[in-house]
Amino acid sequence: MEKIVLYGGTFDPIHIGHLITATNALESLQANKVIFIPSNITPLKNNKVIASNKDRYNMIEVSIKSNNNFEVSDYEITNSGTSYTYNTVNYFKKLYPNSKIYFIIGTDRVIDLQQWYKINDLARLVTFVFVARDNQIIEDIVEKNKFYNSIEYIILKNPIIDLSSTLVRDKVKNNLSINYIVEKNCATYIKEMNLYEF
Repeated sequence: MEKIVLYGGTFDPIHIGHLITATNALESLQANKVIFIPSNITPLKNNKVIASNKDRYNMIEVSIKSNNNFEVSDYEITNSGTSYTYNTVNYFKKLYPNSKIYFIIGTDRVIDLQQWYKINDLARLVTFVFVARDNQIIEDIVEKNKFYNSIEYIILKNPIIDLSSTLVRDKVKNNLSINYIVEKNCATYIKEMNLYEF
């Protein structure tokens, strides 16, 4: 059976940590592809998006162009309004009706998973891939919790990479190098488009 991994987020901008996580998921799950899905308006998150939808999409596109197993989708950014994972997963479920669908989420989102829109319906559609961030132990969060024991998930063992999109934006703003933090084509794009400078 084909395995499709969905990877949603603001990606403002996408950085090496995102790419390593996607590669790790692809290999660990022996999946066919990872689809990056930049969000429009993210529920339960107050982060203000700096780059435009078009620029965030383009940064992903140039960052993954050398990997045939990576794709980017504009599904959420072309659907105005709040980006609910349930709607997104439903869309991809119809697109890939005979595939097993996985959905990547970091520790910071795992904590509020129970509050997600139509979570019980969503949990029937996907296998969640929990990715550790900030040295938090996911096992401690989910192990004895009735809700997590009722859903299908795997914990992805990921190297702890102390990187964030905020760090990238701050470096650009302070005229510091972002080499090796973002993919080289993405670094070029950020420079050419004068993103994050103010």
